Amino acid sequence: MTKPVKPLGIKGYGSTPHLTGSRVGPEDYSLSPEQSRLFTLGPARRGDRFIVTEKVDGSCVAVARVGDEIHALNRAGYPAWSSPYALHLAFDRWVQLRKDRFLDLLMDDERVVGEWVHTATGTRYHIVDPNDLFVSFSIMRMHDRIPYDDFAKRIDEAAFLRAHVLHDGGPLPIDTMLTLLGESGFHGALDGAEGAVWLHENESKFSAIAKYVKQTKTDGRYLSRNTGGDDVLNYHGVAF
Repeated sequence: MTKPVKPLGIKGYGSTPHLTGSRVGPEDYSLSPEQSRLFTLGPARRGDRFIVTEKVDGSCVAVARVGDEIHALNRAGYPAWSSPYALHLAFDRWVQLRKDRFLDLLMDDERVVGEWVHTATGTRYHIVDPNDLFVSFSIMRMHDRIPYDDFAKRIDEAAFLRAHVLHDGGPLPIDTMLTLLGESGFHGALDGAEGAVWLHENESKFSAIAKYVKQTKTDGRYLSRNTGGDDVLNYHGVAF
């Protein structure tokens, strides 16, 4: 069987470094304590801005526009329809039903990246509205992020969901983030919200990104390929 082609020729999304003290997996990497302090304590420079959003625990996916075609992608950048996993096939169906909305949202060679929470991976969520199954966190043009305010405006105008903003301003300590996040976060986490993502911009341009994951998080604990049972679904509404 011929291997499918990546519609954009690149990954859907890369990896995000962890702040010092975050729970890391075998393939993760952390910033140094000095680098981490820039996100959490500063000192801030002129023009620095830190947007801290809830980290949603799903399958990282993207929706790309190539010409007048819309492609649902997995994190590696391959078409979701080519995945062996049911959760990606469900994502492809969900996207195709919203093709016109994504055409309105995206320009050629852009993609919106987010978490697909139809199927529980390490955290269960209570999802009632099928429109909440995709939680966006960035619009990208190839390897570049558009400014956060532009992303937020376009996502809100298109009536898609984006990750909840916990803080927008200077560096944010981890303890303060955990207080703002609360136990369950803002996206219906039944097992407790897993953490947050710090997006650093300077003069409205992307500079850096980092994340913090609670030590209690267990990656992929609900996936059938890890449990030997059935996938655990977060959404039990009518088919979309």
